[in-house]
Amino acid sequence: MYVIKRSGKAESLDISKIRIAISFAFQNIDLDPMELELDAQIQFKDGITTKEIQELLIRTAAEKISPERPQWQYVAARLLLYDLYKDVGHLRGYKVKDKINGKYKPYNPESFYRLVKTYAERGIYGEYLLQEYTEEEFNELARYIDPDRDLLFNYTGIKVLADRYLVRDEEGKIIELPQEMYMLIAMTLAIPEKREERVKYVKLFYDTLSKHEISLATPTLMNARRTHTQLSSCFVLTVDDDLYDIFDNVQKAGQISKFAGGLGIYLGKIRATGAPIRKFKGASSGVLPVVKILNDVMIYVDQLGMRKGSASITLDIWHKDILDFLEVKTNVGDERKKAHDIHPAVSIPDIFMKRLKERGHWTLLDPYYCKNVKDGKNLEDFYGQEFEELYQKLERELPSYAKKEVPAFELWKRLLTVVFETGEPYIFFRDTANKLNPNKHCGMVYSSNLCHEIVQNMSVTTHLEDHILEDGTIVHKKRSGDVVVCNLGSINLGRVYKKEDMERVVPLLVRMLDNVISVNFYAIKEAQHTNRRYRSIGIGVSNYHYCLVKHNIAWESEEHLEFADKLFEMIAYYAIKGSMELAKERGKYPLFEGSDWSKGIFFGRTAEENQRISKNGFDWIGLSQEVKKYGMRNAYLIALMPTGSTSLIVGATPSVDPIFAKFYKEENMSGILPQVPPEVDKYFWHYKSAYNIDQEWVIRSAAVRQKWIDQAQSLNLYIDPEKIDGPTLSRLYELAWELGLKTVYYTRSKSMTDIEECESCST
Repeated sequence: MYVIKRSGKAESLDISKIRIAISFAFQNIDLDPMELELDAQIQFKDGITTKEIQELLIRTAAEKISPERPQWQYVAARLLLYDLYKDVGHLRGYKVKDKINGKYKPYNPESFYRLVKTYAERGIYGEYLLQEYTEEEFNELARYIDPDRDLLFNYTGIKVLADRYLVRDEEGKIIELPQEMYMLIAMTLAIPEKREERVKYVKLFYDTLSKHEISLATPTLMNARRTHTQLSSCFVLTVDDDLYDIFDNVQKAGQISKFAGGLGIYLGKIRATGAPIRKFKGASSGVLPVVKILNDVMIYVDQLGMRKGSASITLDIWHKDILDFLEVKTNVGDERKKAHDIHPAVSIPDIFMKRLKERGHWTLLDPYYCKNVKDGKNLEDFYGQEFEELYQKLERELPSYAKKEVPAFELWKRLLTVVFETGEPYIFFRDTANKLNPNKHCGMVYSSNLCHEIVQNMSVTTHLEDHILEDGTIVHKKRSGDVVVCNLGSINLGRVYKKEDMERVVPLLVRMLDNVISVNFYAIKEAQHTNRRYRSIGIGVSNYHYCLVKHNIAWESEEHLEFADKLFEMIAYYAIKGSMELAKERGKYPLFEGSDWSKGIFFGRTAEENQRISKNGFDWIGLSQEVKKYGMRNAYLIALMPTGSTSLIVGATPSVDPIFAKFYKEENMSGILPQVPPEVDKYFWHYKSAYNIDQEWVIRSAAVRQKWIDQAQSLNLYIDPEKIDGPTLSRLYELAWELGLKTVYYTRSKSMTDIEECESCST
């Protein structure tokens, strides 16, 4: 009987060769290889391919994954790795087995430089790698690669990595191996380092990535080392009440989506339906047509066919079009007013929540009549007490056609009904966000990004003039506003939670993300302008739930709140310290002077207050003095993003979410993948799934974390409609506001199965 090898060559069936792959898969794993052989029931036939045999073994091992025997996920991973090693070795023309001693050697360091040179010439890798590193440095770094770190991957991790992240050639064949991917990402991110220190930092970056201590955002993992280094996750646009600016932002949205960026878009400045245009009454079509245009742009610019573009669109709860806006994703009403592919978000001021508690009235206003209300600014340009006074003045003084009165409770009920039906809108508590904005001296925050963890200054771009040169060149002149850019990475709390590890890893992640800003490719110039003025980053986490169970801490416990307080204080302290040390070396961000950081105010508190509440005994006073002296490299530091797909890669529980279940099958672009949380066999009774957790504890723990976060959190609520009614859900949102949260992301319901995972911010 003959088998067909990858080369197409036929050779006699040799069972011992199958057992080589199996023995590799079971190395140091306490499972019986014979069980796999028996259960696979390989039907040998003349002409069967080695690939078919390997795929059957992989599938059999994957089907055996369970909470009782999660080790099968590592067996399946290694079988898939073995297959990957063979494919890549065959494509690149080297053997994975040493001819002299027969020893298994999946990586070939001698081929690393040739790999990059060959595919850079073909436009797949970036030429900059060859320009910035010598052949000797390539060879040194190739020898530094540790193939054993591949064994950290579980089946889902290596499957997702192979399907979506490893670089492929023009025919769709994978050309690089996982550790080579990590090394090339590290090499890309180390380019801004001093020439004499670059290789040192490549090794440090590689170690933290390949040991799964940190993860970087999906765009960074995908695009670092490629020709277009678009490494940022998400962008936030502010649209002015001006036709030129509306369509300028539509164009920007298309360009950003083309390069796989997610979008947050604020439309609160646009006049309402029926507002005048050039003094013609009743001419405006309002916000909804703009929402529909943006919806269609997201469908059309489909990110190389991999997925639809994605955007959240925010409107203020006082906007006169808010009732129609709430209905854009529901399945009832006028289909001409629907936009099923965007994600609605609502910006809510404190005064609305107060009126809600009082069961008072609420007045919807047309932004057209809310312009130039004070110092040349519009109503939406204020927050806090100043906003409340101006809002109440407009309530009293605007003519009836410029406003509409509704019961606050009825509007809130409608919002909650839509939440039950669609899981959205997302919520943005604007007063809390702006009061705690460390850069309020130079800007305003109107809304958040696609995944609602970014809270940074925003402003409109102003169109100045167009003029034509003698040679026919047309010049468009604009004054750039602040287009927020998210540069994201996350700490794997399953591996990094001790003080000494935080002290080592967090400043290194700050450095890597600051380098992302320097090597980034920008689809629009406003993003480049903003990114370099603020140098904002977002440090998040994954494996939070695993970290809790590993420490024998129940989610619904005061012990959890105490643990979260200490943990996130550590992250905050070392992030600020890391950014300050980087400022010493590279200079502070241009807008540092006048910021809260420059005054020694961190997270809305003085250094003395932080010292007093510190659970770790950190020297907050000393750190604030150093920050005053040397500055900060980054205007914003911490934001807890979703970590959907990259949590899968490193085998972690996602972000700060509780687990979905102790075992389930997730369907995504890589197929149906079995999921178990880390060490579920050991901590089976410690894990409690999201829908069985009292959601008040989700909010309370988020509030404790928020004490040490300068931006926000992608906070999901998990509800079972059979157990949670409208008043209970209302209480959860009210509690989130009362405890000082800035945002609420999805409300995930057991009855909803089609909620999209945000991949733009996924790290």
